[in-house]
Amino acid sequence: MNKETKKHKSHRPEAGSFDLNTLKRRAWRYLQPEDNIIDTLSSEQISLLYSGLLASLIISALLAAILAAVQSLVLAPEPVTIWVTSMGMVLLGRGILLIVWRYSSSKYDPSSADLWLNLFRIGAIATGVIWGIGGILLSLTDDPAHKIYVSFVLAGLSAGAAATLFIDRVSFIGYLLAVLIPQIIFLAYEGTPISFGMSIMDTLFLFFILSSTLKLNHHIEENFHLRKQATDNELRLHQMLESSPIAASITDAVSHEVVFANKSYSSLLDTTPQEVIGLIPSGYYAPKVYRDITEKLRKGESITNKLVELQSPGDKGWTKWVLASYFPLEYQDKPAILGWLYDITERKLMEDKIKYMAYHDILTGLPNRSQITAHLKEAIINADREDSVVALIFLDLDKFKYVNDEYGHQIGDLLLRAAAQRIDRCLRKSDLVARVGGDEFVILLPSIKARKYALEIAEKIRHTLSQPFLIEGVTLDISASIGVAIYPEDADEEQKLIKQADTAMYYAKSEGRNCVKSYPQTLRREKS
Repeated sequence: MNKETKKHKSHRPEAGSFDLNTLKRRAWRYLQPEDNIIDTLSSEQISLLYSGLLASLIISALLAAILAAVQSLVLAPEPVTIWVTSMGMVLLGRGILLIVWRYSSSKYDPSSADLWLNLFRIGAIATGVIWGIGGILLSLTDDPAHKIYVSFVLAGLSAGAAATLFIDRVSFIGYLLAVLIPQIIFLAYEGTPISFGMSIMDTLFLFFILSSTLKLNHHIEENFHLRKQATDNELRLHQMLESSPIAASITDAVSHEVVFANKSYSSLLDTTPQEVIGLIPSGYYAPKVYRDITEKLRKGESITNKLVELQSPGDKGWTKWVLASYFPLEYQDKPAILGWLYDITERKLMEDKIKYMAYHDILTGLPNRSQITAHLKEAIINADREDSVVALIFLDLDKFKYVNDEYGHQIGDLLLRAAAQRIDRCLRKSDLVARVGGDEFVILLPSIKARKYALEIAEKIRHTLSQPFLIEGVTLDISASIGVAIYPEDADEEQKLIKQADTAMYYAKSEGRNCVKSYPQTLRREKS
């Protein structure tokens, strides 16, 4: 594995624990069927309601103490004491409920969500009832200032409670009605203009705060549904990718680290599911290919079915071919890249093998007639452009039929391979030799200065083939008849050049074999 890959492994999350398991822990509330959406919403509400309960209890206790202290100045101690005691008992009960909830193993159990939510609602409404009773008991005074003070305390308390209870519609409606309705009725029946006016103000305030809180409640429920949908989509994506036989990964768009990979992807890269998380896959690509991919994705473009060669960055030395598709997306609130990699290595190797067989001789591994013809066309084009000479050599092995008949085709095949190797060793890197028939070979010299250089190479080949071959313990003596034709001297296009070289070869055979002849000599013989 390359250095860049190792560098990023030290700070990656523990493999196999980051993606699906973390997501499940984060979204346990949402892993329910669609028809249980109310239960999951209740679970969401419970967590938020109970997390803010301690602060609410402390504030309620302080407000109750302050209100009781102020009103005790104008009221008899008995009603104040009774109200404070009642409030203390309710707040204590809710405090015990909070402690039990915090240490309960079932607080994240969706099946117990309704129980915890209903207990919270009972506590909230009970608190509201005590405040509502207090609004009447503590207002039984002739002092208008103290009545107004009680009314404003209840209004402020209601506004503050609405800010924390809006999460649950039942809790905040029950609480607000329990706190303000008794006060509104009490003030209305007081009969004084000030009391009646305060009753109307409290009524308007109740409608306003109920309307505002209902809107907040609607927003949080809508937000819940959106988050649930996002979480469900993310889980479905995980499940779909994990079960896919096609290699799939999600990489961070900034760090390029793999943040999710299925088993097929780790198998494709010949690594383990533990090692693949946090890996930077750029080391498996050719640098230019990876840059081109990331540049397109950075522009917001998608890539579909791109043929990509992957190579092991370590000592394993494998090469694989994939059809790769990449799509930009957002994953866990961050820009990311989804990659689909379809392994076509076997198909690519088969295609390469078929392509090789179409242009090569299977026995000797040399190019065949199709390839030598294509190269001859290209050589003639280059010769015209560079004002150079092209030589074509036709070669036929003498006495090869005798070897086949005497020793069998297996020895004959081995002899052909050995002859092909000897011919190839006589040539330059730019030259090309092809097997075009049973014992026939064609040699292309794409760029030579003059005919004599082609004849020298042909003579070198003739000489090396005339040396004995030792095949499977059998010494074989053969020779070669060789014909040479030159472009543009002997022919002005490839088919004529092939014909002239073939004619020269047959002239060599007619001259007793084991010799080299060029086309003009043949031509002079025909004219004589």
